[in-house]
Amino acid sequence: MPKATWMRATVLLLLIGAIIGVGFSFAVYETSEKTADANFCGSCHTMKPFVSAFEIHVHGGDNRFGFQAECNDCHLPHDGLAHYFFVKVKSSTNDIWVETFDNTDKIDWRKKIKDGNRFVYDSGCLSCHADLENKTLSNPRAFLPHRLYFSKTTTKTCADCHANAGHKHLSEFIKE
Repeated sequence: MPKATWMRATVLLLLIGAIIGVGFSFAVYETSEKTADANFCGSCHTMKPFVSAFEIHVHGGDNRFGFQAECNDCHLPHDGLAHYFFVKVKSSTNDIWVETFDNTDKIDWRKKIKDGNRFVYDSGCLSCHADLENKTLSNPRAFLPHRLYFSKTTTKTCADCHANAGHKHLSEFIKE
């Protein structure tokens, strides 16, 4: 094969690969964005109580700024893209399986609520509250409860102390 033909074939293959790569990346990004919010998560009937409790919470938009977090902001890790997508795929697969093949009426939601810190990632909290340590330093009342967390001398997570963050009065929305 002549050198010019080989060069054209290589450039063409690289161009096709780049187009496919960009297209795939765009599709993954769009899918991730479309499956991140309460509208999508609330489309499963088992999540409706969580969405209802979320909508009346400051993180759900009940605030003077109109800010609304997305489900993925809290319920997925934000410490790396690979970890984020791994947990998203794992959680989504589990949720689809349970919603489709299990009896969701038998889920003990009250027990799961008590273990809610398993479903919330500090890296998600800190992606929005990134400057929390600096902002609380000048306010001892705010800093003192967080001092062990900032010094990394506790195993408590954000959700351990802020159990109701994101879902106001959640237990009232869960049926017996």
